[in-house]
Amino acid sequence: MLLSADYAHAVAYLDRRRLPPYVSFIERGTAHGLESFDDGRQRVYVRTSDGAIVSFTKAGVERDANSNSNDGNPFRSDWLFNPSCSTPISEEPWRWNGISTLRFTLRSTCSNDVAISHLYADPQTLEPIAIDGSVSDGGDGRMSVALEMRYTQVDGYTVPSEVRVHAVGHGWLFWARERADVTYSDYAFYGNQSVIRRQATTAASASPSPPRALR
Repeated sequence: MLLSADYAHAVAYLDRRRLPPYVSFIERGTAHGLESFDDGRQRVYVRTSDGAIVSFTKAGVERDANSNSNDGNPFRSDWLFNPSCSTPISEEPWRWNGISTLRFTLRSTCSNDVAISHLYADPQTLEPIAIDGSVSDGGDGRMSVALEMRYTQVDGYTVPSEVRVHAVGHGWLFWARERADVTYSDYAFYGNQSVIRRQATTAASASPSPPRALR
């Protein structure tokens, strides 16, 4: 009973209904491997009721939501970790990244490509610190994909701060190792969309660096 109650307490911090109606953040993606790439910084505005992107600014230009594929939006309901699709099977004290945590070992209960194996939480408050798991390789066993998402607390809310993906695979005459990182920072929260429109216009006047290849 304590295990289920602790897990429910921990994942309650991740419920979007705890957040104000709108949230914005700076997103930046980088990749390293066969090719290296820096996607630049963009300010993304999300409606928390359904996780939809309402607008974003990139390279000094305000764009509508249809201009963004939404693939990296951490507030999508089906993105990476759905707590209702995992059942805790154990919890134990665990040293994660140099800090003391409580680690929940999870079993996936839904049919999807992402299987989250562990949730790491603060041992005192049970606020989530990170999750990790793996992504299906399509069944051929030639690609191993590990992922990790980290959380941070901003103004009393628990929000994603970074996603790390590490893929290693091989095939006929090739071997590959790829690493991708997406960071989420500089969070702001809003009560209505009119404030977002004013903020987006202001943000568009400050031009972030355009995407560039890494050397």
